[in-house]
Amino acid sequence: MPEGRGRHFKSCRERLKAFEYKREQIKLCSYFCRYERSLKVRPRVAREMAAYAAVTSLLGTIHLISQSSLKLQEGHKEHLRLLYKKVRSLQELLDNSDDEPTKDLQEKVKDLAQEVEDKVESRIQREAQKTLLKMLQRVFNLPTKAHGRLLKIMQQAIKDIDSVKEWFIKQRENNISAGASSSAQYHVSTIENDMVGYNIEQELMRDQLRGHSSQLEVISIVGMGGIGKSTFAKKMFSDPSIMSFFDVRGWITVSKDYSLRRILLGLLQDAIGVKEMLDKVSDDALADRLQKSLKGRRYLIVVDDIWSREAWDGIRLCFPEYSNKSRILLTTRDMKVAQYASFPKDPFPMRFLELEESWNLFCQKAFDQKVCPIGFEDVAKEVVENCKGLPLMISVVAGTLSSKRTLDEWWKVAQSVSSLVNLDDYQRCSGVLSLSYNHLLSHLRACFLYFGVFPKASEISVKKLIRLWVAEGFLELKGLEGLEKVAANLLHDLIDKSLVVVSKQSLAGKIKTCRIHDLLHDLCLREAESENLLYMANPVTYEGPRRVSSQGRRWVSVHPKRGCFSFIFDDLTHNKTRSLHISSNITEWHLELELDHFILLRVLDLETLRFDYFPREILHLVSLRYLAVTAVEIPEDTSISKLWNLQTFIFRQYIPELSGTIYLSNGIWKMSQLRHLHSTRMYLYSPPNVSANDVKYCFLENLQSVSGMSPRCCTKKTFEGIKKVKELGIGGNTSDFYKKPKCLDNLIYLHELEALSIASYNSEPDGLFLRLPCPGYFPPNLKKLTLCRTFLPWEDMAIISKLPKLEVLQLKARAFAGIDIVGETVWEVTEIRFLELKFLLLEKLHLDYWRATDDYFPCLERIIIKNCSSLQEIPKGFADSMTLQLIELHQCSPSLVNSAELIRKEQLESLGNNMLKVYAFDKIRERNSDEDSGESTEEVMEETDEDSEED
Repeated sequence: MPEGRGRHFKSCRERLKAFEYKREQIKLCSYFCRYERSLKVRPRVAREMAAYAAVTSLLGTIHLISQSSLKLQEGHKEHLRLLYKKVRSLQELLDNSDDEPTKDLQEKVKDLAQEVEDKVESRIQREAQKTLLKMLQRVFNLPTKAHGRLLKIMQQAIKDIDSVKEWFIKQRENNISAGASSSAQYHVSTIENDMVGYNIEQELMRDQLRGHSSQLEVISIVGMGGIGKSTFAKKMFSDPSIMSFFDVRGWITVSKDYSLRRILLGLLQDAIGVKEMLDKVSDDALADRLQKSLKGRRYLIVVDDIWSREAWDGIRLCFPEYSNKSRILLTTRDMKVAQYASFPKDPFPMRFLELEESWNLFCQKAFDQKVCPIGFEDVAKEVVENCKGLPLMISVVAGTLSSKRTLDEWWKVAQSVSSLVNLDDYQRCSGVLSLSYNHLLSHLRACFLYFGVFPKASEISVKKLIRLWVAEGFLELKGLEGLEKVAANLLHDLIDKSLVVVSKQSLAGKIKTCRIHDLLHDLCLREAESENLLYMANPVTYEGPRRVSSQGRRWVSVHPKRGCFSFIFDDLTHNKTRSLHISSNITEWHLELELDHFILLRVLDLETLRFDYFPREILHLVSLRYLAVTAVEIPEDTSISKLWNLQTFIFRQYIPELSGTIYLSNGIWKMSQLRHLHSTRMYLYSPPNVSANDVKYCFLENLQSVSGMSPRCCTKKTFEGIKKVKELGIGGNTSDFYKKPKCLDNLIYLHELEALSIASYNSEPDGLFLRLPCPGYFPPNLKKLTLCRTFLPWEDMAIISKLPKLEVLQLKARAFAGIDIVGETVWEVTEIRFLELKFLLLEKLHLDYWRATDDYFPCLERIIIKNCSSLQEIPKGFADSMTLQLIELHQCSPSLVNSAELIRKEQLESLGNNMLKVYAFDKIRERNSDEDSGESTEEVMEETDEDSEED
């Protein structure tokens, strides 16, 4: 080494780095070369898949690279934009393509898109782990030769896409039949339609449920899958005469792999209304609590989809006999189980639909009307006849045909159904479901198959489902603001086709939860596994850890059946996995995720598990877009901002009473992709002071919803940083509000806010700790307001009444308090009108009198009152309301129920209006000492969650 080697050491090191950079550039360019070559031809390796979704995901990756902070040269940017445009045009051709000659092309495009995306993302991931953002910037800041080569590769790729596009168009033109075809025009409702047929059976079932026998009776509904057992039971469960007859109603879905603990928890939480954490309570204690909660009440429990006598024996003991006309309505596919459960009474067999009933159901599902379009009657009648009266088949085929516009397309579907007519019922039903899936538009297939990652028979949160679809890259990027709307439209398409069923709706009619039929779930599993998409693991209890291998599939879903379980993810095939879901009620876990193998993971759903601390190994998964974790706390030195691709971050604290506020570091302001941020108790620091070049880090411009936000961080600067948020939940102790007494005045800076929840966690008021801001300080577009344990004076209601766009008002758990001079609590509306209010909920309020006329609520449609034991009557003025449609009462006084009935009768007699319905449930009685007598801390915390809107 010559003299001065110390002086040259730095220079040598820099040249070595330059060499490494150049080598990485060559590697990256080689991937584009392979991409360009692969566009020409690839062998078929799997069945047809929704290539549209694969290409859409690739487009999303290109879009994120082009919109990121990487220092791309202008030539790269221009050709990247052009490449994006060309791939998108190919995607548009794939859409609506279900002709046989295009299947090979779809397979090639799907495999190509996935392979290219895997390799590009893997390279970006590795570089991000080495040097984070700076290295990526230098990798893309290519020297002249490499720059020219990359431009050439992009140009060639664009030419190849044009070539494929021309071939594709030519193939489609060759398969278009000559001549004009008739076209059907119709509209399909997105709401689950009422049951068709079975009118006599419905009346018989009502009589049996409300029968004279005072003994507990079990009524079994039996029939094959898809014949409508659950739909019939749901019709009875929601029948007004049944709803008012029983004090308590509960629904449990058992399925083949049932869990007694899950059933007990479901009944306690949904039917009884218990909100406290029950993780540490034994099964015997849960059963005992359920029996005590049902004591003295007339109850109706639907036990849906039970498969064995052993399962019934385990469940039956949970329901006590009090000789008060309680009933259990059971559905099963097994006649022996039905006879065993309902003995000595005979089961209730579900029959196939008559031809006329089948026709009415078909028209309802296909046209949302009774009349079939002219020219389509013959083919429609042939389809209906070949469905042999099976409701699920009729609904699904009608949904398939609802998207077909020509008579030729209808005849093709009819011929496919006809080819299945000689099979047995189950085979024919399975064939029709597969036919419906094959006729889905390309962009819907992956969305539908994704239902397979959820446990069978589960109710699925629509908000969660939509966020998962977005994270998986199923949706075409048409601007970030439209992603959720695009996903919602896709879900409505699947509902229209009778592939997805609406389970719960909000006060305002939005779909909250949905589900799919068991047979459709089986179809999702079968198709997703055959297309090498989904690996479903249902491990059972046994000694030693279970090793889980994804077999190279993109979605991994693990649902342990029962008991304490230990498993390890250690298979290198996980390096292609994009999503990992673990769903279980098991409280004792030994979890070794070996997350290093999941280098491309986009979705990690661990919400049902319980951790003491936030698992730090998650921070290495920089490709994550959706993360849901439940733990006690996040250590302050945990930098969530390392997950810079994150779109949804959900952090639940499963012991709220023992958990403190979690503090999110300033780095979160650099998470430009973040759209949803939800926690139980969270403090968000104000945006940091940055230079003019980094001013974009002061805003989370894509953030749509936040919940669990501490009042202490509700500052002007913070709200200006999240100024596009549409849903906000604020919650804390009274001391938190004391420290920021005017925190709500800063809401004026949230111009796009539509839904606001405010809650304190204190069970008793600590003085007047909160005052509402003046109306001018509220967000101008606020449509929904929820208050819980805010203990506001009733005169503050005048402020709320002035909100110009308020449509939904929910007052829960002592939201308002105050006593007048005679010792009674009064809410009197005298001057200000709630001009746009449509839905009003009053729950667990200390309120004796409510005085108002309908003039002050000119648009009110629904009033729901729960557990307001001292409220005596509903204002008589509502008898003159022309908009009121529903009054629903839960655990209210007899005088309140009578006043509602008088309003209904007066409307009918004086106005001739029979639109108003009145339902009363679980009338007031003396509360048992063993029952839940108040709201837990967790229940109040849930009021700040964006999903807390009342059903």
